[in-house]
Amino acid sequence: MNLLGHTYVAVAGGRDDPEYLLGAVLPDLAPMAGVRVRGRSDLPGAVGAGVRCHLRADRAFHAHSGFREGAAALRRAVAAAGVASGPSRAVGHAGWELLLDGTLVGTEVEHAFHAAVGVAGEQVASALAPEDRARWAAFLARARRGGRLRYDEPRWVADRLHAMLARRPRLQLPDHQVATVADALAAHAAAVVAAAPAVLGDTALAAAPRGSPAGPTPGLA
Repeated sequence: MNLLGHTYVAVAGGRDDPEYLLGAVLPDLAPMAGVRVRGRSDLPGAVGAGVRCHLRADRAFHAHSGFREGAAALRRAVAAAGVASGPSRAVGHAGWELLLDGTLVGTEVEHAFHAAVGVAGEQVASALAPEDRARWAAFLARARRGGRLRYDEPRWVADRLHAMLARRPRLQLPDHQVATVADALAAHAAAVVAAAPAVLGDTALAAAPRGSPAGPTPGLA
């Protein structure tokens, strides 16, 4: 589950305050920024609660049959096109997650995510090592200038996967296979759209804190 998926789960669980949503995406944002968040006790209350929502969502999502079957199908397609075992597994898993975010691009969920990024400065800086704070601020500045997310564009997703895997020797995707992966992602995008309501809805139910009132179900693209 990626940024917009985690935002969806948090909002569907009845929380739309930006600090909570920030926590719900922070475990994914921090690696993207190249920073490490220290102990949860250093985080403000709503942000820390959002982080716990993230962890519950990941457990439920990764066990969901819709995700597991879809990721396996994407992995097989990429492997059949000649991509090696390591990167094909990574593309199947992470590629399906990014395509799932694509179903939420342009919806109220994306707007809620941008609101969370808007409060991500001092809310997190206190939990970072001093040497990471400038890097975090620079990342946020880029994210705020970036505008619309592009997870609904298979070629952009393929390029993103290529960059993500570049630092993992066993998972690296060769440059000449990025277009192959983009074609596979495009071929599987409709299946992800079809699976999204059940996968997101079930994950939101499983990740909601006990006794929390359910919020309105965010719309899908």
